[in-house]
Amino acid sequence: MTAQRSDTTAATQPPASPRSFASQVALITRLLRKRFDERARGLALPSGETLTRAQWRMLATIHLNAGSTQREVAERLEIGPVAAGQTIDRLEESRWVERRPDRSDRRLRRLYATDAAMPVLGALGLLADREDQRALLGLSDADMALLNALLDTIIANLTKATD
Repeated sequence: MTAQRSDTTAATQPPASPRSFASQVALITRLLRKRFDERARGLALPSGETLTRAQWRMLATIHLNAGSTQREVAERLEIGPVAAGQTIDRLEESRWVERRPDRSDRRLRRLYATDAAMPVLGALGLLADREDQRALLGLSDADMALLNALLDTIIANLTKATD
């Protein structure tokens, strides 16, 4: 009798509505970020320090955008200038980032990852590659080509959207 009730209940409930595209993208982003954060937090650094999420994001952004100003990096990460400055200060204290004066404007200081940061960046890069591979398990090369083409189309649509 219990089995009949669960079957009847399941049959009378409406099917779960599919997630919207935006909610799927948000969920994927959240899951990727959560998995990466958990693994990055456990990353053993030579100094025994641990990197916060804010620090590894800042370090990676500075490395990928060498010579950017603090304001440019803050905008890229969509964070405030004060938070960016505090994180950069900590990275500078760890000798992973350095501020250099701009040659044409003495008021500006440009940001660069140091040689000491390269092992940390390498470890984060390997971690990111492993997480990408994990997320894409079971997708064929043809699936990936189609997925990339579809995502490129969506990006183009959103980039040129004016309304």
